[in-house]
Parts: sequence; structure tokens; C-alpha cells
Amino acid sequence: MTDDALLDRAELGFKEWAITPDPDHLVPDSLERERAREAFRSKLRSDPPAVCITHTDADGLSSAALVVDKYGPETVVQPIDYHGAYRFEHVLEDLIEYADLPNTTVVVCDFALDEPTDALAVVGKRARTAEWFDHHQWDDDTAQSVIDAGFRLTVDEDECTASLLANFRQLDPHLEELAEVTKDIDLWIRDDPRSGRLNTFASIADPEDYVATVLECGVDLPGDVEQRIDERQALDEQLEDLAVERAVSTWVNDLDIALTYCSGGRSSVIGNRLAEDHEDDYDIAVVMKSHGGIGIYSHSDREGFAKCHEIAGELGGGGHPTAAGCEAPVDTFRELAEYWTREGANVYDDIQYAIGIVDGGGGSDAE
Repeated sequence: MTDDALLDRAELGFKEWAITPDPDHLVPDSLERERAREAFRSKLRSDPPAVCITHTDADGLSSAALVVDKYGPETVVQPIDYHGAYRFEHVLEDLIEYADLPNTTVVVCDFALDEPTDALAVVGKRARTAEWFDHHQWDDDTAQSVIDAGFRLTVDEDECTASLLANFRQLDPHLEELAEVTKDIDLWIRDDPRSGRLNTFASIADPEDYVATVLECGVDLPGDVEQRIDERQALDEQLEDLAVERAVSTWVNDLDIALTYCSGGRSSVIGNRLAEDHEDDYDIAVVMKSHGGIGIYSHSDREGFAKCHEIAGELGGGGHPTAAGCEAPVDTFRELAEYWTREGANVYDDIQYAIGIVDGGGGSDAE
């Protein structure tokens, strides 16, 4: 048994707290998955008119809000992560077993398929209608497999998924604005200061709360929400400053790489500061989180290195050319513990090897 006090980070100094894993991240996938499955199944028992399977970020949740706006408040929204405990394949299994598919519209948003499964075709062909909207990079074979499975697939890399959905129907002005502001942060345009706050709201809110709030208010968020965002952003900025300060550098071929480790802060902001705003303007920034997630970033103008999604792919993840993600390449609990105690250093070789493969060469010289 583990004493509660041992898991309490409250007495840690800020710098130590900032790199110490959150005990909440140690919940076994099997337990977290079962909790999510039971919650989803209970919602399906009410025979909703539509089910929206979507990514957990601001784009995914804003997209879900637009789906709910179209199909009604009884629509079930099921957020998923690429490497979460309750993944896409599990959602499909539960749809097949518990949903009245012939009377249900299924909409997938902001999610790129890795590999087709038999369950995908069962859902696509049984559902009343099946649609898929996304803006990631798809290869022709995977796209065709989704179409063959019975889904109407729409992909546009120049949009975020929310703005893509907005192009298909007339929306109330506050929802049109929601789609545009979501695009501003998801495509890293950052012309609208509200987009970063919307992104923070998506990261701290319960998904149902986010959807309900933006449906009613758009991006003009209520005062209590704005206060929560202020508090979270103040903490995030401290964590981000520390992560940038602690970054170490290495070289892979002719690429200058920054690597940093932290327990919090916005990975995209940390990556952007290292790849775009840092005095060294690193070619690639690798942000390793204590919970095991890794973000890989390069300059958003795509004039330099723009194969972050391929690096992530070598490590079992994916994403965009200048922003991608994967899980830390650890196979045992001992390796995970070493990842914490060495602050990610035990996976440097794997990351550098993946970069070398994508860059067309091998070898690295760590500084």
C-alpha cells in the first residue's frame, strides 16, 4: 500500500513540483478504460440521435459543439485521445454492442485513422449515416478504407475541423466566430488572443461543460470561466518558462534539437518558444511530459524542417508536419520510473534515432 502523504506534491518546491509526475496519471489504463466505457454505454442506452467521436483538444470539442448544434442536445459526445486508455477501437466496439445504429448518425471529428478494422465497417454500414471530418494528413489507402467502410470522408489540411464543419452549413454568428477562433489556435495562426484562452478552457473543462458553454456563449466566455482560465494560464506560464530554461540541446545530422522535460504547461507553447522565439531557433523542439506524452515541434512557417509527424510516426504517434505527438518509448515500469528520475534522458536515443531516420541519415552528437 502507498501512504497518501507520499503521493502529495503540495509540500514540494515549485521547481521540484514542476518535474514530479502527478499521481493521478498512475491510474491503470484498464481501470480508466472501464470507467469511460460504462459512462459511454449508459449514454447509448438512451438511444441518442447522433454520436460524435472527437479529439479532446479545442478543435475536437468545438467540432463536437457544432455537431450537437446540428443534431440536437441529445447527441452523445465521446472524446478520445490517440493513446488514451479508451481509444477509438473501444468506442467502435461499444457502438456495435449498445447503440441502435440504424437510427443513429455517427460523426467522427478531428481524428486521423491509423489502421482500418472490421468494426469500422460494421459501424459505417449499420449506422443511419456515417461521416468523418478531419484536417490531418491521410494516405490514399487509409482514406479509401474509411470510404469503403461506409463513411463519407472530408479532409482539408488548410482548415481545422471546426472551420471545416462550418463550411457545410449556415451557423449562428457566435458559432461561426467559434470556428474561426478555433482555427486560429489549432493551425497556430495566433492572430486572435482569444484563441489561446479557448485552448486553455478546453484543457481544463469537462468536455460536456466545454460544449455546453461554447454552444451558448461562443468565445465570449462567462466570468467564472475566464477566472479559471486566468489562474491556469498564470501557472502554465511559470511552467513553460521553466521548461524553456531547462532545455538541453543536441544535434542530429545538421538539425539542432532542443529537448526538455516537465510535468505541466502547454506543450505547443513550449515547443513554439524553442523553435520560433528562442535565441537559438532550434530546428526541432521535443517536449517530454512526466505523464509520458511527447510533443515534437518545428517552425510553423514550414520553411525549415516540416516532418514532425514522421518522427512521431517512427515512435508510434502522428500529427502535423510542424506539430506532432507520441508516447514515451518505454516498455516496463522500471523504464517508466527511469524516465521520471532521469527527466526523459533515457529516451533521448530513441528520439534521436527517429529523427535520424526521418532526416535520411543516422547518428547524433549530443552537446
